[in-house]
Amino acid sequence: MIAIRPVYTSYEREEYMKPFGIVPEENQVVIAAINDGRFVGAALVSYEGNYGTIHMMSLIDGYDDYIDRFLIGKAALNFLDLSGAKDVSYIGTDEKLAKALGFKIDDSGMRINLIGYFDGAHDGCSGHCAEEN
Repeated sequence: MIAIRPVYTSYEREEYMKPFGIVPEENQVVIAAINDGRFVGAALVSYEGNYGTIHMMSLIDGYDDYIDRFLIGKAALNFLDLSGAKDVSYIGTDEKLAKALGFKIDDSGMRINLIGYFDGAHDGCSGHCAEEN
């Protein structure tokens, strides 16, 4: 069973990001995924006020489970939503995962609005970007 949770100690943050070659910055939160006691992946997020960024969401090399990857993405979005961020950008490279999570992808990047996302009323823009559709 997979458990996904934010980690806050500097040791954990650095250890969980090491497989990805990333040193987390002070304002970034590491969300670690543990499956049956084994570290399998992580997300790296940051937020300020209404705006959030997912810097990466990935599984470790040698572990490929699309459901776990999707759950890491959902956990990252949930963390940002609970932290008050509603307008979220994803600056990573996994467009397939971003689309599955509901991100809108265009020339300006991958974006999602979380208003209504977790209560079933989500349309990807929650009405605020109807002019873009």
